[in-house]
Amino acid sequence: MNRFGNDMILWQQLKEHDPEAFAHIYITYRKWLMVVAYGILQDDTEAQDVVQKFYVDLWQMDWGKTGTLSGPIRNFLFISIRNRCLNQVRANEIKRKRATAIQLSGEYEPPVNILETKELQQQLSHAMSKLPAVRSRVFKLGYLYQYSRQQIARHLGISEATVKTHMALALKDLRNLLKNSVY
Repeated sequence: MNRFGNDMILWQQLKEHDPEAFAHIYITYRKWLMVVAYGILQDDTEAQDVVQKFYVDLWQMDWGKTGTLSGPIRNFLFISIRNRCLNQVRANEIKRKRATAIQLSGEYEPPVNILETKELQQQLSHAMSKLPAVRSRVFKLGYLYQYSRQQIARHLGISEATVKTHMALALKDLRNLLKNSVY
């Protein structure tokens, strides 16, 4: 018989990092959470990744920093996975928008050798060096390090609206600088 007769006992054991409580939650809810994640993400691999990362975070959670958790564990798990999936959807949308924003013209042909690639990297680096300092940092964090607007704003201590403005201006400036550079 299940030694975790009710969710209050399971919550308490989970807060004490009881491996059996964690195993019980994993075995009991893993497949259901996969179905929930897949329903939102529509991608099996992403769903698996989200659920796996959730279980790692659940095991490593510092329960002393969380408020009093009570009620059905199933609700907590559902809300946690749903929120992580929605965050993943938003991150995917940001990446898609960024990829669209920096699409190259139809005349562009990808470099065929390492020297050409290196030359393009140097041109981009040179163009980025001509940007104002904050604009350059915003661009690097957003496009090279894949930070979200919120993460950039927090990192640089500026508003998300300012990040959006700097990002748009950086793209415009870089397009002009690169268009006018000599190949």
